[in-house]
Amino acid sequence: MRLYQKNIFLLILLNSIGLLACAQYNETIRADRPGQGISAFTVGTGIFQVQSGCNIFGTSNSANGIKTNGFLNNTVVRYGITEQFELNYQFDYQTQSVTQNDVKTVQKGVDAMDLGMRYHIYTGKGLAPSVAFQFATRLPILGKDYVIKDLAPRFSIVTTQHLTKEIALTTVSGASWNGNNSVAQGNYVANISFPLFARIGGYVENYGNLQNGVFSTYFDGGFAWLVTNDLQLGLYGGYASNKGVNSFFVSSGISWRTKRRSASKG
Repeated sequence: MRLYQKNIFLLILLNSIGLLACAQYNETIRADRPGQGISAFTVGTGIFQVQSGCNIFGTSNSANGIKTNGFLNNTVVRYGITEQFELNYQFDYQTQSVTQNDVKTVQKGVDAMDLGMRYHIYTGKGLAPSVAFQFATRLPILGKDYVIKDLAPRFSIVTTQHLTKEIALTTVSGASWNGNNSVAQGNYVANISFPLFARIGGYVENYGNLQNGVFSTYFDGGFAWLVTNDLQLGLYGGYASNKGVNSFFVSSGISWRTKRRSASKG
C-alpha cells in the first residue's frame, strides 16, 4: 500500500513539474537586447541565438578630473539544451582612452569572456511572473589592461510579468564578484517594455549596484524593431550622475536566431 502511495505521489510530482515547465520557444525572438535586463525565458531546444551590439560611451569625474571615452563590442551566444535550460557565452572587446591632467592613456582588449547558463523555473500566468535563474562566470583570460586574478562569478534571479496585456515588467536581482577580491556587489535591473506601433516596441529602464555601502543608479531607454520573427534590431542610450561621476552611452545592436525545424515545415 505504501509503495502504491509513493508511486501516486511521484506521478503527481512529475505531472506538476511538466505543467510548470512549459515550452520556451516563442513565435517571435526573445532577445536580451536592447537594455541591461535579460529575459526570464530560454531560447528553446536546439535553438542557436546571437545577440551583438556596439556601444559608444563616456564618463567624467569632477572630483579627480578623469575623463574616459570608449567603444565596446558585446556579443552573446545562446543555445537551448532543453526547453528550460540553455548555455550561453559572452565576449566583449573594449577600447577606451583615459585622460587626466592632459595626459592620455589608451586601454584596449578583451574585457569579458563569460560562460553561463539559464534555467527557466516557472511560467507565470496573469500577474504572476515567470521566473528564471541565470549563472555565469568570467574567465581570467582577458586582455592585459583588464586582467583579473580568479574566476568572477555572478548570479541573478529574473522575473517577467505582464502588468497589462501589452505592458511587461522585467526585474533582475543578484550579486557579482570582480575576480580580484572577495567583496560582492549587489545588482538590480527594473525594465518596463511596451509596444509603440507595428513591429516596433520601446522600453525604459533603471538599473544599479551596491558595493561597500556605495550605491550607484543609472537610467536608459530605447527601441526594438522586429524585422522578422527571428531577427530584431535595437537602438538605445542612457545617462547617469553618481557622486560627481557623469556617464553616458549610446548602443545599437542585432539579435538573430535559427528557425525551429518543426516550425519551419509546412
